[in-house]
Amino acid sequence: MVARDAQRVDAPFSCAGCAAEMTLRKGPIRVHHFAHKAPTACRLSVGETEDHFLVKLAIHDALREEANVANLELERRLPGAVADVFAVISGVPVAIEVQRSVLGIADVAARTANYHRLGIAVVWVALPDGELGFSRYSPSAWERWCHAACFGRVYYWAQGQWLRPVHYAPVSLHVPQQTWRKAGRDLSAGGYDRRSRLWVRPHAGEPVSLSAHFQRWVRPAWSGGKMVVPDCTLFIDRQPAWWTQGTDPC
Repeated sequence: MVARDAQRVDAPFSCAGCAAEMTLRKGPIRVHHFAHKAPTACRLSVGETEDHFLVKLAIHDALREEANVANLELERRLPGAVADVFAVISGVPVAIEVQRSVLGIADVAARTANYHRLGIAVVWVALPDGELGFSRYSPSAWERWCHAACFGRVYYWAQGQWLRPVHYAPVSLHVPQQTWRKAGRDLSAGGYDRRSRLWVRPHAGEPVSLSAHFQRWVRPAWSGGKMVVPDCTLFIDRQPAWWTQGTDPC
């Protein structure tokens, strides 16, 4: 049940994560929400901002209007997981996860693998960052993991159920040439370009709708360098790879 639609006479309320009793809080200033009674160790009570909750709610409310969406639920309790938003979209069970900044790549990989075992496709959604409008951007570790897992795209929330897929193009840094003299010898170094390990150039595709432009995709485990992606079932948009002149990323 969404707190906005609940009334105190509907109590008791329970947490989707730990099943503990929750308190309904409604007021004229803060967004309506359920709260744990202190003290609590529930992971759902840690790290969630109002922005994060409002994005989950916006996605939920937008999907509620679509005829091909069924079994829609906010914070759906599943074996080993609580999906931020769960829905069956055109017959595909989908977990929509709005990323918290505190989630590490080991956790995002484990939860992706768990959804795969459950036969549920997952789409990870990042909250937009103003830096994406710049020519250079420094992605977090989990964003880089999603980029690798999703064939070179990361999804950023735009509005409602609309997402903006972004590809990370490499950034070249110029290492200037330097010369010096040592022990009677003229030495030099630099004078070349190298790929930045910190910076990427965001390259956005066309906005995509969760209910209309996505498909289920099962990808086998993959690893490259320090990046490890387990067997996973993903919900990926059908847009051709805009950064390679129309070749399909799948």
